[in-house]
Amino acid sequence: MMKVLLVDDERVVKRSMRALIETEMTDFRIVAEAKDGQEALQAVELYRPDIVITDIRMPGMDGLALIRELKTRGLQAEFVIVSGYGDFGYAQTALRYGVTDYLLKPIDADYFVSVLTGIKKRISQSDPVQPTVGEAGAADGQEHPIIRDSLAYIARHYTDPTLSLKDAAGHYGISPNYFGTLFKKLTGLSFTQYVTHMRIEKAKRHLQKPFVKVYEVGLAVGFDDYAHFAKTFRKWNDCSPSEYRQRIITQQSSTGSFAGGSERTNTDAI
Repeated sequence: MMKVLLVDDERVVKRSMRALIETEMTDFRIVAEAKDGQEALQAVELYRPDIVITDIRMPGMDGLALIRELKTRGLQAEFVIVSGYGDFGYAQTALRYGVTDYLLKPIDADYFVSVLTGIKKRISQSDPVQPTVGEAGAADGQEHPIIRDSLAYIARHYTDPTLSLKDAAGHYGISPNYFGTLFKKLTGLSFTQYVTHMRIEKAKRHLQKPFVKVYEVGLAVGFDDYAHFAKTFRKWNDCSPSEYRQRIITQQSSTGSFAGGSERTNTDAI
């Protein structure tokens, strides 16, 4: 059962989302509602939701500040933004915080349902103990305290284009040569390979978000220019970022799952 927290200062919006979830979806349960970020923080401590659906502009703590704080506290949840503001600056920040989707009010009912269905499917199919490419060695290497901490360090800083082996080694007060040798021995990848792999995997997930422009994805995951991003992406996936996105759209269209986002009509809008 997916536990959902609704955060919005507009009662009618929360009521509409509740109605959609309770009438159109199974295996979803709304555990709490909040009118602002501060209330939401208290609700999260009590209910530990799997999905947080939040507005951006609210009195006191806004939605983006809420997501940032929950990320800092280590909440493992999916975040969906529902907002009346289409300013791409908000979308950029949402992308940086790892938001699953950014929906504009009035909400398209079908798209709203498909987003939550997609989240449920992804969570149910994920295996938290199954390592991805290059991470099988990392799983063993995490027993080493320096490697365990360095993987967390990379996860925090991979969006910085200047992240380097020298930076990471300096953070732990050891020589770059020793750190690089230790990292590759215990993870199976060089430091640069591991960082690049993480960036590309994050980019592939971001490319599935229809509110994000392709060139913005590269910047968001740590590439300082699109040409470098596109070249690296093709090297790892045998296709360009745009081609990868088109494949996803084609797959989603053939299975009837969501795609396109802002181009959908609002015939069933809330």
